[in-house]
Formats: sequence, structure tokens, C-alpha cells
Amino acid sequence: MFSKALLLKSKKLPNKTGVYMFLNNKKVLYVGKSKKIKTRVSSYFQSDLKKDQLIISSSNNIKYLLVDSEEDSLFLENNLIKKHKPKYNLLLKDDKNFPWICIKNERFPRVFISRKKENNNDFYFGPYINNRILKKLLEIVFDFYPVRSCNFNLSKKNILSKKYTVCLDYHLKKCFGPCEGYQSEKDYYKNISSIKLLLEGRYSSFLKIIKKELEFCSKMLLFERCESLYNLINKINYLKSKSIIVSVKSIDLDCFYILKINNFYYINFIRIIEGSVLFINNYKFKNEFYFSEEDVLRSFIKKVFINYNSVSKNLISNINIDSFFNSRVFVPKRGYKKNILDLSKKNILEYIGSKNPKFDISILINLKKYLNLKNTPFIIHCFDISNLNGTNTTASCIVFKNGKPLKSEYRSYKLNSVFGPDDYLSLSEAVEKKYKKFKNIPDLIVIDGGKGQLNTVLEKFKKLNIIKKDIISIAKKEEIIFLSDNKKVVLNKKSEELKLIQYIRNEAHRFCLKHHRVLRNKNFINTELNNIKGIGNKTIFELLNNYKTLKNIKNCSKKDLIGFVGLKKGNIIYKHFNKK
Repeated sequence: MFSKALLLKSKKLPNKTGVYMFLNNKKVLYVGKSKKIKTRVSSYFQSDLKKDQLIISSSNNIKYLLVDSEEDSLFLENNLIKKHKPKYNLLLKDDKNFPWICIKNERFPRVFISRKKENNNDFYFGPYINNRILKKLLEIVFDFYPVRSCNFNLSKKNILSKKYTVCLDYHLKKCFGPCEGYQSEKDYYKNISSIKLLLEGRYSSFLKIIKKELEFCSKMLLFERCESLYNLINKINYLKSKSIIVSVKSIDLDCFYILKINNFYYINFIRIIEGSVLFINNYKFKNEFYFSEEDVLRSFIKKVFINYNSVSKNLISNINIDSFFNSRVFVPKRGYKKNILDLSKKNILEYIGSKNPKFDISILINLKKYLNLKNTPFIIHCFDISNLNGTNTTASCIVFKNGKPLKSEYRSYKLNSVFGPDDYLSLSEAVEKKYKKFKNIPDLIVIDGGKGQLNTVLEKFKKLNIIKKDIISIAKKEEIIFLSDNKKVVLNKKSEELKLIQYIRNEAHRFCLKHHRVLRNKNFINTELNNIKGIGNKTIFELLNNYKTLKNIKNCSKKDLIGFVGLKKGNIIYKHFNKK
């Protein structure tokens, strides 16, 4: 619930572009941005999302700050989140700090490697996972475009007053001495513009400029400069050859692939510049406070905008979200954009696999797709029933986690034999026993059986008030999978997805049968063998383990029984079953 005072405050907000904050006394709980603050804040009071309900129920005040543009609101939102670290904002932090190349926003900018992106006014390029590419880029920058390494304040006043003198870099031709006015600001910025073009990955545009200069120098017979430019062209072509070409078209595109696994989100980000891959980076974030995939992706695109100072006008992803600024976000179904999305998926799966070596997530992701599940089935429960002519009825519930059996969570249930050989009623009783007090409902429930068994479980779930859960059944022989919406699915018999479902079903059957036999044998002991004087439980278990059934023990000869349990016990058992 929320206070009426908070609702009244929301109605007095301006419907303009800016940033809004939900507070509890002076503590900031959530920071957001919007083109229309009043409309956006009002939507929280009608929202069904748990996150939104938590925000308004925990807040007692709302503040706002107006800005001139949506872009300004994004940067302000980012700064406020960094400053206040609000409880209900998604604080996206990488699990590694990869290096960036920074161009300082100052007169005669410096170029250097940075491990942290600290100032939004500076220009950052990266982060670079591949150190060889980073070294090659810096080699080109420092060899062909000398820039200063000092941190002097090169204001016009300081340069004119001759406050500084050139250092060793000037004499080594690593800097052209702007500190003493030997290089003009215009000439220096011309080099910085070329460096930015290079670091942005616009190799084709960069090469056009270099080739024009090469042509001019060739006409002017500047052979040393021609040789230098020719070497630069070779190095750029080397960088291009190391890039993954995804399209012959000169396209710019940002691709995001997001997956949720347990309490974590994994995101792969690919930046395409002029048809080539500039960056492929993977990220892992902890999920808290009911953030949806859409929330996480939207926040991550904001992070990309802040980190890279821009996002492409073409954004693709594996999930649908609203457009970001003027960029279109969509899920491609075919063509080169679909190929890029598939490349992104391949990379994130490999990344997850490196974090979890024994975990093949691709099978579970495919199961979600093929069976139209709401969630990726990381936790799966499977039920089976076993009885003999309606007696000694047992049920099993086995658990698979991340595609592997979790035997510590296996459970078996002794069921009411009054039902007789009725699998439907037995299954209903087993499901009730499992989930009546069990709060952690799995991602997927598998039932060994057909459509009838599935409907029985769905009906029981309704009575238990458990809704919107993925439940399927698999029928033997035909291996038809029945879905909860009455649809049927037949998976490829050679597919890993069907093999996993079969493995789970067979494991439930094995575990159920095992406990059914134990119960059956225990009942045999209580009714027959336990009545023989002079024969204890140890001997009874040895007999059942060796001969399997009571019938086999009854049919044994005296010689066999004596040979197995000894003269005295052998005679007692033989006489008990062979009374005249």
C-alpha cells in the first residue's frame, strides 16, 4: 500500500523532461528519468510489477529535477545513481575491469590507458578485452600521431607566458611541443580527430583520409612521408583483417543478447562499425528486487550510452523493448542481423559455459523455445507412480538442476492404497504432498504419462492456488509431449532436448520403482517371513535380496535353503512353507 500524501505529491509534478527520485525521509530509494515526469510517476501507482509496488510502498516523498533534453536527463540520472546508490535501482557492475583508451577533454588532449571510466566529459573507447588489439592501436596512435604525455595546464595564457619548456618527448619526436607554441591547436586537433576515427573502428573512413594524403605526398615527392603513410595503411589493414566481418554493407549496429539464470543476468554486447565487429564483451549482473529482462536490458543500454557516449541508431536484441532515444530496438528473424544475434548468443553461451564448466545451458534454452515455456528450466521436478495391482503404491519426485540430477533433493511418497490401481488419484495425492507446503515451485514440472495425467496435475494446482507454472507430460512409446495449453510437441528423436526429458522421466521411474520394491518387500516381511519363529530381519533381507520374491523362496528345495542360510534356519524355513 502507498500513502495518500505520496499520491497527492505525484499529481503536482510537472509533465516535463527531467529526473525524479522516490525517497524515504532523506534516503533516496529510486532514481528515474522521463520525458513526462508526472505521467511516468503516476504509472507506478497503477503498476502490477512487484518492483514498482515496493518503491511506492517504501517511499514517503518524491523530488524532481528538470533538464533541457532527454540526453541530459540520462547523464543526470546516471550521476545521481552513482552518488546515492539507491536500493531499487539496478546497479550494473561488471565482474572485471578491462582497460579503456581515454582522450581527455582539455586543450591539447592527452591519450592514455585507463582502468576506470571516471569523467563523462572525457572520451573513452573500449573496454578492450584483447590486449594485442589495444597495443596495436596505441602503437599506431603514438607512432603516427604524436600527442603530449605531460599533465600541464596548456592554457593560452600559460603558453604565451612561456611557463613551460619542451621535454625529452619533443626531442624524440613523440610530441611536437604545444607547450611552447611549436604546434598549433588546430593542427593538434586535426590529429585528435584522426585518432578518434581510428578508435571508433571507422577503418574505411580513416583509410580514405590516409590514401588522399598519400596521393598528395606522392605528387609532392615527399618520399619519407609516403613510406610512413604506407606503413600506416598496412597496420590498419592488419587490424581490419583481425576483425570479424558480419556484413559486406557498411552498417553500424549494436547487438544485445540477455539471459537470466537463477539470480543472475548474463548479457553479451556486440558493437558493429562499418560491417565489422569492433567489440564483443560479456557481462554478468546479480538480479535483485524483481527486475525483469526488459528492465535489465534497458538499464544496460543506458550504461552503454554513458560508457561509449552513444548508441547506434540500429539496436537488435533477443527480447522486445521500447525504443531508446531515437534508436529502434527489434528482434531480427532472418538475414545478416539474425546472424549477428546468433553470434551474440553463441558468445554468451560460451561465456556462461566458462563460468559453469559442467553446465550445458544451450539444451535448456532450446527446451524453453521448443516447449514454449515461460522460464528457462534450470530447476525441473518429475513425478512417477508405481504400484502392483493397486497395492504398495508409491510416488517419486526427482529433481534436476542445470540439466543434472540433484539426488539430495529426490523424494518418495507412500500413497493411500484405498485408491486401488488409479494413477490419476495417486498422482493428485503425490502433487499435493509435495507442493502443499513447498513454496519454491520449479521452472518446469514433468509428469510421466499422457494428457489425462497432465490434466489431473493442472486441476490439483488450481485447487492449491498455484498458477502460471510450466507443466508438461510425456507419453511412452510415441514420446509425445503434452503442454498445459492442450498443444502437442514431438521433438526430434535424436535431439539432446528429447534425450534430457527421457533421462529425467526414466530417472523418476527408476527411483519410484526402487522404493516401490522396498515397500513391497517390507510388507512381505511383515505378513509372511516375519511370522517364522527363529528367523530374524537380517536373514529375511538376505533371502529377499538373493531370491527377489517370496514365491521364489517358497519354491526353494531344502538343500538350497540349507546351503544359503545354514542347517538350522534352512530346516525351519522349509518346514514352514511345506506343511502337510
